[in-house]
Amino acid sequence: MNTRTMAILLTLSLSGAVQADATSFLAQEGLAGKTVEQMVNTIDQSTQSRPMPYSASINATQLMLTQGEQKYVYPLSDKFYLSFAPYVQQTHPCFNHSLSGYQGELANTAFNVKITDKQGAVIVHKNVTSYQNGFVGVWLPRNTEGTIEVTYQGRVAQAPFATYDDSQICMTTLRLKSV
Repeated sequence: MNTRTMAILLTLSLSGAVQADATSFLAQEGLAGKTVEQMVNTIDQSTQSRPMPYSASINATQLMLTQGEQKYVYPLSDKFYLSFAPYVQQTHPCFNHSLSGYQGELANTAFNVKITDKQGAVIVHKNVTSYQNGFVGVWLPRNTEGTIEVTYQGRVAQAPFATYDDSQICMTTLRLKSV
């Protein structure tokens, strides 16, 4: 067997080992057999306290899971995940969302959310409850811009959003103010 053949076999063997590690990790965390969208929803809505025992983060184009030295990357579909944490008194800066680490101020809180595009068409209008981590996540169409409005106990927050490949997916600027 020549050196090139051995290198190809080693590469194939290692990629198989990485795939086996990923499969084992996903099974261990209850994510096996789920689509990337379902994995994001499951992790973000998890009732585990933050930070979680593994790292999960999402940007505009991919989900990244890290456990120890192993890193698994999954491309997102044709939808864009916008994660937001309305607040009254305290927040933190954010651009990409840490599904496993961030904690918003208002956990398990009911809000009314209205998301419209630039033309005024309603994309989402519903009552939601923030997850244990204080965030709410919604899947939106890609390549659009608009406004998100959140209401809570006579308070309102409003901000622009965009869903491009370089857009911010973690919105922590929704300060709820009395109307």
